[in-house]
Amino acid sequence: MAQGWDADVVVVGSGFGGAVAALRLAEAGHRVVVLEKGRRLSDADLLRARRDPRAYLWQPGAGLRGFFWQRIFKHVAIIGGTGVGGGSIVWAGVLLEPGDDFYAAPALADLGIDRAALAPHLARAASMLGRVTSPHHDRMDDHLQAAARAIGAGDTFGPVPTAIHFGRPGVTEPDPFFGGRGPERTGCRLCGECLLGCPYGAKNELRHNYLHLAEQEGAEIRAEHEVVALRPVEGGYLVETRHPWRRGRRSTLAARRVVLAGGVLGTVELLHRCRGELATLPHVSPLLGRHVRTNSEALTAVLQPPGDDLSHGPTISSHFHPDPTTHVTQNRYMGGWHMRAQLGPMVDDDVPARRARRVVGALAAHPLAQARLVGARDFLERLTVLTTMQRHDSELALDLRRSPWQPWRRVLRSRLVGGVRPPSNLPVANRVTRAFAAASGGRPLNLLGESVGGLSVTAHILGGAVMGTDETRGVVDARHEVHGHPGLYVADASVIPANLGVNPSLTITALAERFASTFPPPPADAPAPQGAAMSHTARSHTVASLKRAWSDLAAPDADDLLAERAGDLAASFVAPLTRIAPPGLGLVGLPRWHGKRFRRAGAGIEGVNLVRQAGGLAEVLPMTLATGTSLADGRPALVVSYASDAPRPWRWVRDEVRRAPDGTGFVGMTFVDLPGLRRLGGTPFLLTPTPGQ
Repeated sequence: MAQGWDADVVVVGSGFGGAVAALRLAEAGHRVVVLEKGRRLSDADLLRARRDPRAYLWQPGAGLRGFFWQRIFKHVAIIGGTGVGGGSIVWAGVLLEPGDDFYAAPALADLGIDRAALAPHLARAASMLGRVTSPHHDRMDDHLQAAARAIGAGDTFGPVPTAIHFGRPGVTEPDPFFGGRGPERTGCRLCGECLLGCPYGAKNELRHNYLHLAEQEGAEIRAEHEVVALRPVEGGYLVETRHPWRRGRRSTLAARRVVLAGGVLGTVELLHRCRGELATLPHVSPLLGRHVRTNSEALTAVLQPPGDDLSHGPTISSHFHPDPTTHVTQNRYMGGWHMRAQLGPMVDDDVPARRARRVVGALAAHPLAQARLVGARDFLERLTVLTTMQRHDSELALDLRRSPWQPWRRVLRSRLVGGVRPPSNLPVANRVTRAFAAASGGRPLNLLGESVGGLSVTAHILGGAVMGTDETRGVVDARHEVHGHPGLYVADASVIPANLGVNPSLTITALAERFASTFPPPPADAPAPQGAAMSHTARSHTVASLKRAWSDLAAPDADDLLAERAGDLAASFVAPLTRIAPPGLGLVGLPRWHGKRFRRAGAGIEGVNLVRQAGGLAEVLPMTLATGTSLADGRPALVVSYASDAPRPWRWVRDEVRRAPDGTGFVGMTFVDLPGLRRLGGTPFLLTPTPGQ
């Protein structure tokens, strides 16, 4: 396979773990391909999700191709997000560090991971995610503070650390985080819609930091690629994918190494299928699917009287600790229309079956009260959701067993394995909720999935492929490499071997940073990724800045572009075209465009475009190079042109070339050379010499 690798590293999933892996490994010089089964969502997609369930919910076989999903098991219901950016799409942005109980877990002590070891990675993750202390305090925060005081914990109340660009509300400005390398950002509008994805550019989702920078470094993100199998081959792995809803569309990539980061459910299910059904990964630890935890949490709610509006602010802005092992946050849930049918009367009982009977009895005794709740006007503006999390440990297992509804299929199913099951009733959560309702004049409510279904409902699922010193103690080692399968790694929440008791996103990101810092370097014979040769020009300029600089750039000698002098010329794009241009070129006949190659032909110079294919580069679309003048300013430039019988639209395309501002490469400017279209101006790109390739 030495010449047939499609990538040095394939990363499966683009959530917190996968995004970190994509950026750091691309920075290190690896050729990285990220496979994400969800869609690449635009701001328009996120806006449409506010009114169209098909654009909000993820169940692609049923025609629901949004991003929010919920999976219900026997003992737990899990919610999350699917798409480029993973869980960060539906994330409230809270960035809390784990407490002392986490570091005291025996598994972490065995691995030598303590607070001091993780601290630099936590700091780096917090910086990348743009952590700030929430400056917002409104009436919902007042009510939470009053509840904290009522139960004797007022001194623990305060604003949350969060990943939101507050800036000036609604005002767009250049990237404030990465010295201009990131996208433009807009100050938070305080709309309370964080959990539906932020279409306004305020929440620091992964598409605005790690993934954006990873693509600048040459990482390729392929959306709508669901990984269904991993097969070891000499020196690496074959990664088999299918389209999530066009099931006939399949592909296979060959990679030297694979990083699994599809979240707990995605990673555990894939490893189960490869170990059991396919027998392609037979040495995966028997502990696979064990030590699955939640944050031992409960979701409760308070509905305010008609006329109240608590929606102004980010989703989560404040929190407190009712006792040393419990953490509470408030949630605005604008856009969460499905909550109407999920809430019911508040009932205390630690026996799930008895509690369910009592709730059903209350619903039967007061049907009009439930009808008024479901049909309440301005429901979401009046609603506060409270998340109560505890550090008490609990555990489940996730196995691949026959579906009770489709017995010909094997699916993930939960089971109890001793110890304490994730709770469906937290007395302290109900106590806090009643205190909030008393302070605000609202009605306390339980989640029906918890009170009637006996389920623990969580967005914070952990474990299943935990770290351990050997295969009898974990699925992966301290470097996140799967025991028994060299070159296969896991870098998501499934490696976490202990309860965090707080929102886990920062810890997942930090552990992924730690993982990436220990990852092996690229092999000596690996070709450089497209972005690795990118000059400072590509990082520090935009389309607008290069167009402004164009007239000040000098024309190179034609010989400077020859392969014998410059090697191949690797192409790269500058913001805002870094994501848009590659798929656009694919539509007009240049998929996976790498760059250009020029050579002498008699008295002139001819060239070809280069596209990436398995095993190397292929030559397509011949062209000629000559001296000329620019359509933009009439000054000298090298002119690349295509034959009059070239495929459309290339017969009308004209590329002009001048030296890059920093002198390390060239700026290309593409024009459509047709009447009326010339006046639209050119579109710039970068050509970077790669000698020896």
